[in-house]
Amino acid sequence: MDKGWKIIFSLLIAVFIFHVIRDILQIIGVTNFITEIWHREHQWCKTYCDWAIMPIELFIIIGSIIIIRRNMVGMLGFIILISLIFWPFALFLP
Repeated sequence: MDKGWKIIFSLLIAVFIFHVIRDILQIIGVTNFITEIWHREHQWCKTYCDWAIMPIELFIIIGSIIIIRRNMVGMLGFIILISLIFWPFALFLP
């Protein structure tokens, strides 16, 4: 695997670990800089968004770790990268 792919999947791990921590803090009701950065309350799912997105975040974290340890992007990496295309659509939901 190319060094560039390792950097990409390492960044995904870091970003999604931060996102999981932020979601957990939001679920338990902590309000601070971490929980408010780039966060917007959606009208259609309210507080359920934090719970609904958790499995996808964990899949990306675990999948990225597997990819780095295997030293091969393969189908798992393709699925993870394709799933990232759908994340910006959440910004447009009411």
